[in-house]
Amino acid sequence: MQAPIELPNKAYLLPNAIPNWPPAWWFWLALFALFIILALIVFLGIRHHQQRAYRREAIQQLQDWHELSDQELAEHCLLLIRRCLKTEGHDTLISLPTAKLLPFLDSQIRSRKYVFQHVSEELIELPYRPAGQLSLEKRQNLIATTKFWIRRHRA
Repeated sequence: MQAPIELPNKAYLLPNAIPNWPPAWWFWLALFALFIILALIVFLGIRHHQQRAYRREAIQQLQDWHELSDQELAEHCLLLIRRCLKTEGHDTLISLPTAKLLPFLDSQIRSRKYVFQHVSEELIELPYRPAGQLSLEKRQNLIATTKFWIRRHRA
C-alpha cells in the first residue's frame, strides 16, 4: 500500500472579513429616499395645518358666542359661514341670499343629523324680527350645525 499524500492547508484559508462600514451604495439611496418621504409628509402636514387655520379660528369664535342674543347669534353664524366661503375663494356664493345659500351648504356636508334645513327658518327670519326668541334646543342645534359645517365643508 501506498502512503497517503499530505496536502498543504492553503486551500482552506478564508478571505479577510468584509467590513460593515461603510455600508453598500444602495443603503445610502434607501436612506435618502426615506428621508425625502419623511420630509414630504412633514411638509404636507404643516401645509394642511396652516390651510385649515381659519376653521380653528372660526370654531373658537363660535364657542365664545354663547352669551350673545339670538339675533346676534344667527347673524354671526351666517357671517362665519360666508367668511369661510370667502377664504376658500367662493366669492359668488357669498352674495347669494340666505334662502338659496342654505341648500347649497346642506349639499356640501352629507349628514342627516346636522342639516341647515332644520334651522333655516331661524337663520332667514330671526335677524329681521325685533324680539325673536330661540328655544335652548334650537340654539344649540344652530351652533352645532354651524360648527359641524365649518369642520367638514368641502368648499
